[in-house]
Amino acid sequence: MTVIVESASEWLDTITAQARSAQAKVFSVSVPVSHPATSDQAHEHLLSAAIEGIEREGWTLDSMSTYGASSAYEGPAFWALLVFRTAYRGRV
Repeated sequence: MTVIVESASEWLDTITAQARSAQAKVFSVSVPVSHPATSDQAHEHLLSAAIEGIEREGWTLDSMSTYGASSAYEGPAFWALLVFRTAYRGRV
């Protein structure tokens, strides 16, 4: 699902709210880690901010993997796929 948001905090709120409303125990999100227009800049801080923000909402990072986009794609060249599991152990 694609979500258009204005800020990182709005994005975090939106994706975690969607996972909660769907009563998901696991959800995934892709975060860009490099972009052709800013290939000289590291974006690890964005990745760590996404992980920290989602974990603050009660989710635990379960796994992470990276993948590259097609060279025909004008957006970010490399992405991280983050898989989160709910930290809540009660009935969903």
